[in-house]
Amino acid sequence: MRFYFYVKSDEQAISFFELLKKELNALDQAIADNVEECDVVVIIGGDGTFLSASRKFSKYQKPMVGINLGRLGFLTEIPKDKAVDMLKLITKNQVSIVDRMMIDVYLDDKFLGTYLNDAVLSRASFSRLIDIEVYQDKSLILSLRADGIIVSTPTGSTAYALSAGGPILTPELQNFLIVPICPHTISVRPVVLSSESMITMNIKDKTKEAYLTLDGQEFFEIKKHQHVIIKESDTPCKTISFKEMDFFSIVRDKLSYS
Repeated sequence: MRFYFYVKSDEQAISFFELLKKELNALDQAIADNVEECDVVVIIGGDGTFLSASRKFSKYQKPMVGINLGRLGFLTEIPKDKAVDMLKLITKNQVSIVDRMMIDVYLDDKFLGTYLNDAVLSRASFSRLIDIEVYQDKSLILSLRADGIIVSTPTGSTAYALSAGGPILTPELQNFLIVPICPHTISVRPVVLSSESMITMNIKDKTKEAYLTLDGQEFFEIKKHQHVIIKESDTPCKTISFKEMDFFSIVRDKLSYS
């Protein structure tokens, strides 16, 4: 088994990586120099580090697993004190693989990238509510005034979309989740759509500008007459799942869901 490590650039993560290398060497497990040569990608850091890794490495279709050195640790689900035991389970093939849906995002004809969590169209910091239209293929499904709107994958349903009142979707599903952010009309509710849809968002003429945030890490200014287009990516993010840490046990533990 060959492991490739993607490590957050801070002293704690680097120190822990050195410790894990010693443990794996003692188990006669190899450390790959690049992702193309590995069997498993191990991310050391927090959920933000995992999201960054998903954009960099999902195209190689290597299973990914995260060791949590951050706060919530929903994607980086392995606790630090269980890391060695969990990596041993991987070497024994006592794990399963979940293909998590990712999204391809375009600004008009420009491809912006492939993302694991969500695309958020929102107002500028000090602007008023923005007027947004959302289409499924060519059919208008929402026209609203709000602070913004979230288009989420099932993985992203436990992130910003959950905070905005959206439902939890299990990670193996193939759906878009659309969640308004503080809509002016209280009848507007979240919508779940098939991943076969093409989602288009744009701001209406009354709105001068808005911002597009992707996975909470990349930002683009959106002008009138521009269109944000979102499709299911052909490339999933392959993640490792442990029997000892099923999805809803993590939800209960991390989000106090019961």
